[in-house]
Amino acid sequence: MREFDLYVQDQWQPRSNLTLNLGLRYGRQSPFYPTNNAYTHAGMTEVCGISGVSANGTCNLFQPGVQTGQPTKLPQYTSGTLAYNTDTNNFAPTLGVVWVPEHRDDWLGKLMGRAGDFVLRAGYARNYSRAGLSDFTTPFSNNTGLTQSLTRTPSTVFLFRDPGALAPPSFDATPSYPLAPSLTSSINGFAANIQVPSADSVSVGVQRALDRNTAIEVRYVGTWGHDIWLNQNYNEFDIFNNGFVDEFRKAQANLQANIAAGRGNTFAFTGVPGTSPLPIFLAYFNGVNSVSAGDPAKYTGSNWTNSTNLGFLAIRNPNPFAFACLSAGTSNPVGSGAGCSATTRQNGFIGNATFRANAAAAGLPANFFIVNPDALSGAFITDGVGVSRYNALQVEMRRRLAGGLQAQASYTLGRQYGTVADTNRNLLTLRAPSPALRATGDAGGAVGSDITSTFKLNVVYDLPIGEGHRVGGDSNGFVSHLLSGWQVGVASIIRSGELIDLGNVRMVGMTKDDLQGMFQLRFDAVGNHVYMLPQEVIDQTINAFNVNATSPTGYAGAPPSGRYFAPANGPDCIELDSAQRYGACASQSLVVTGPMFGQTDLLFSKRTKVTSRTNVQVGVNVLNLFNQPNFIPVGQVGGNTSISAANATNVLSNYEVTQLAGTNTSRLIELFMRFNW
Repeated sequence: MREFDLYVQDQWQPRSNLTLNLGLRYGRQSPFYPTNNAYTHAGMTEVCGISGVSANGTCNLFQPGVQTGQPTKLPQYTSGTLAYNTDTNNFAPTLGVVWVPEHRDDWLGKLMGRAGDFVLRAGYARNYSRAGLSDFTTPFSNNTGLTQSLTRTPSTVFLFRDPGALAPPSFDATPSYPLAPSLTSSINGFAANIQVPSADSVSVGVQRALDRNTAIEVRYVGTWGHDIWLNQNYNEFDIFNNGFVDEFRKAQANLQANIAAGRGNTFAFTGVPGTSPLPIFLAYFNGVNSVSAGDPAKYTGSNWTNSTNLGFLAIRNPNPFAFACLSAGTSNPVGSGAGCSATTRQNGFIGNATFRANAAAAGLPANFFIVNPDALSGAFITDGVGVSRYNALQVEMRRRLAGGLQAQASYTLGRQYGTVADTNRNLLTLRAPSPALRATGDAGGAVGSDITSTFKLNVVYDLPIGEGHRVGGDSNGFVSHLLSGWQVGVASIIRSGELIDLGNVRMVGMTKDDLQGMFQLRFDAVGNHVYMLPQEVIDQTINAFNVNATSPTGYAGAPPSGRYFAPANGPDCIELDSAQRYGACASQSLVVTGPMFGQTDLLFSKRTKVTSRTNVQVGVNVLNLFNQPNFIPVGQVGGNTSISAANATNVLSNYEVTQLAGTNTSRLIELFMRFNW
């Protein structure tokens, strides 16, 4: 990467009480390019694959059967080729204003104080960020072609009889481009016109002197981030444009009807009243086309009675995404893989070679579930579609060192917002017309980074005794050395708790205010375990997630009661059913504030002068003076999509607090001695 900047700035003072600082910077960041020919790369043509590129430059999303493109072939990323077009409009202005109003004799003048006591400051700046090298090498390294696997496992029987078994396997040292991607790999590229991320920062504040040594300042601080780089996964999993979610509901009804008719635990179409044909399932399971879907005799095999498959049909926690993947997976329909992780996709309808061949034989298109079936781990384009917002009110009081006392106290009230993305900086869904913006903590990835309120205090005080002071100032040399140089320091921080995301769950028997009130540290009777929720809520939540598709109640054990969390999907709603947004069934992100954080450190020291330029300092540091237990709260109730009585211990551990926070997690006392010269 190559970069250069040119800037000009100056300071003007149009009036004696007004100062202006103005500047303008122009930055040009040349895009990344390789210095060898080892990589492959991808544009929209390769990302979209057989589905093709739409008229607006994106893929033909959620249009199963539309195949205007070609199977993906990755071209060679030749030396010197830019990763994207150069962004040439990166102008970054700066502005600073300092104004000291003239003294007034009216009520406003009394509020402003004496001449020079009141100062107004304001500033604005735009800054551009610089991507790290790994932001480029990581996605390009994930493309097929950088490495070749040359593993060989010789037979133990003929290991020494066949010398060739130990020889390196043969391979083509000169790959022939373009390369077909590995089925289990991902395809990665950059938007052609991606912009360099930038941020606009604004601060406006007023300062008022309280006396000659002390001042208070109140200011607003805001930052707006633009063009933040996020990965857009065009292989977002689709289950309703292709009619799969509707057929899933029929499969649920089939299971209940078959049980009621004495046909056993099967969701196949048996012809009994209440059962319906399932052409999509039939195509993947048996390779039979939709014309024969009405024939009960075609529904053969163990897939229709498999206990794992039946579990996905549970009325109390239906999981159509995981069913399509034929793995427990996750019920989250968005994010990386859009409901099915890379691993589960390789074992499901679109990843299992047999099922994929069955579906093709039955006439289903290869892009039935995802845009590009040539890359099951995702088809990613990095683009500057992310935004962020931060607004804060800050109050600060400062006292410079005078009379042996120096102090600073501040309070910040702020809130951060950002584009909804997961922890891997992947845009959660392409279905929204524009990326959603939510308060940090209301969506995955940034939970815990937003602290709403923070109070800080730092005080250093030289005790007024000994040499130069009224008390003990006239003592003899030994007593003066003993009394002089004592100092006390206090550093304290108190802040509101971290924002914790409990996941996409339903609250039963409680409101969010109720939940916030009960979400606090709870120690068990022995004191060895710390939890965030009441035991009754934990127990009943386990019952709520302990579902069973063949049980009359829908639960494997006792039905839940009282206060608890329930799965997002249920009898009345499935996420993204009928084109609903993620979070339509439940909270999407149930965010609560964790326990307050507090820590106080104490310094007590004695400095003794040895010569005019040397001294000895001894003292004690007490970190976390009050021994406050600052635990990091836990969340993600909704992450436990397969809670059952069998794994209750693991579930409970997800509610247990095990990690401490702070610069020192328990009281620590340090004795020290320093020789300064």
